[in-house]
Amino acid sequence: MEIEAFRISTPTGGQIALLIIVVVVVLLVFFIAARRAGAGKKKSKKPQGVGWHTFYQIAKARNLTKHETDIMKRLVQAYGLSKPTLIFTSTNILDSCIQRATRRLSLQEIKGESKENLINTYYRLRNKVIRNRGVKGIASTKDIPIGAKLRVGVEGYGIFTVEVNRNVEEYLGVSVPLLPPGKMVPWSKKKVNGSYWKDGDASYSFSTKVTNVIVEDEVHSICMKHTDRIVRVQKRRHPRKSIRLPVLFSRVRIVKDGEKKKAVVDNKDSHWGTIEDISVGGCSVETAIPIDKNNYVKTQFDLREEYKVVAFGKVKRIERNPARKTWIMHIQFTKIDKRHKNEIFAILYNYQTI
Repeated sequence: MEIEAFRISTPTGGQIALLIIVVVVVLLVFFIAARRAGAGKKKSKKPQGVGWHTFYQIAKARNLTKHETDIMKRLVQAYGLSKPTLIFTSTNILDSCIQRATRRLSLQEIKGESKENLINTYYRLRNKVIRNRGVKGIASTKDIPIGAKLRVGVEGYGIFTVEVNRNVEEYLGVSVPLLPPGKMVPWSKKKVNGSYWKDGDASYSFSTKVTNVIVEDEVHSICMKHTDRIVRVQKRRHPRKSIRLPVLFSRVRIVKDGEKKKAVVDNKDSHWGTIEDISVGGCSVETAIPIDKNNYVKTQFDLREEYKVVAFGKVKRIERNPARKTWIMHIQFTKIDKRHKNEIFAILYNYQTI
């Protein structure tokens, strides 16, 4: 059987040119298809940077400086927020961002700028953002929520801290304060002055009268007539929190040392009291032996277990409580370590500390 051999001829110039054209066309088709696929994917995703323009607008409206705005941006990026503006509109998200940042700082060594300064900046920035946020005010005692703390004053009997336990159409019900043995307040028909601090807003004061005292389901309530004559008092710079802590306070005397003045703590003029509320800016102390208004004091108290705070302050105001035969000193801090401020901030905002 004979096998015929195949003869392979050399391609001509025209054939080579045609092959090159075909390869180029195929590659061009693939390139165009890939570009279109990539463009489709980009369109399906949210363009990078969407939301930051509004973020900067809100920061400007909240009166944040460029440095403060940069800090807020770093918090957003560290938390991985898909919508940057949420850090302004959601208190929970803002708190989560700050708490994560402060805990991270607490676990690492910081060179250069102080760790406590950075943490304090976060807290002060949080306070500024909340204070500049639009908050609906209180137009009537009907707007005061159950569980809110009120200061109620009765002429001739003193000032009491009570808690709202009922708020119905007919009246505002508050708890009956504990009084010393043998002391009584004839609440019925009494005129009272009340004040309510709304978080993130301001203090509100009002005057009304007690209509009844009732006991239902073992809950004692002083029933106060609703009123819409409620006044918004000047906004506080720092929020405060009700708390009961023993405190040792001592008078600080200013003495002359040549041409200079210096502060000397008079340990012989020291007394015990109870902190009723606290903020970064000061505290209220109940005591039987107050120090006169405009005098300076040194305060020492355990903010939590094994954490002692020492702060200096000035007595700005004193209130008498005849029912308990005590006084309430309102002290403004004049000197307090930033580390202590940060711990107070953590208590105010219910943050966990390490």
